[in-house]
Amino acid sequence: MRRIIILFLAAAFLISCNANNTPEVKGAADSTAQMEAPTLPFTVDKTPDWETGNPSHVALAMNTLKAFVDNDMTGIKQYLADSVEFYTDGIKFKGSRDSLIKVFTEYRGALSRIDIKMHDYESVKSKSRGEEWVGMWYTENDVNKAGVNDSSMVMDDIKIVNGKVALIDSKGRKLPTEYNKFPAH
Repeated sequence: MRRIIILFLAAAFLISCNANNTPEVKGAADSTAQMEAPTLPFTVDKTPDWETGNPSHVALAMNTLKAFVDNDMTGIKQYLADSVEFYTDGIKFKGSRDSLIKVFTEYRGALSRIDIKMHDYESVKSKSRGEEWVGMWYTENDVNKAGVNDSSMVMDDIKIVNGKVALIDSKGRKLPTEYNKFPAH
């Protein structure tokens, strides 16, 4: 019996020694562990300092997009700030909400249908500047009045000020024609 106890204690000692020598993966056991900053090939004037933003801002940004898709220019008005900026391919706008709605009305009027497939979104807030932004990534399929289909991958950066959309920066990349298909309704 004494031999069994001595063998058991020796085995326990060896196992505990091996457990202490196991290499630790940094951050694996502690989700709050700081990651080492990588060396970056480019520098920025100010290190980014973003934190998770207000989730209701995502709904605001998506409701603005949905009103545009639905050609609801009366409804879109409630989401826009009094003074707003809009940037996209070939358009640079800075002015009143009503003037932007006229731009939207003309642009949307050339399309008979828009479908959006949302891929991802994020609401962030700058700790030092207090700016609040929503990013949305989606595929947009359009049909113009002549029946021509067009598809793009789109990334929108939307600045929220006082609970309203104050800036929309929409960047798109045209997709090959095989993507120009609409889901059945």
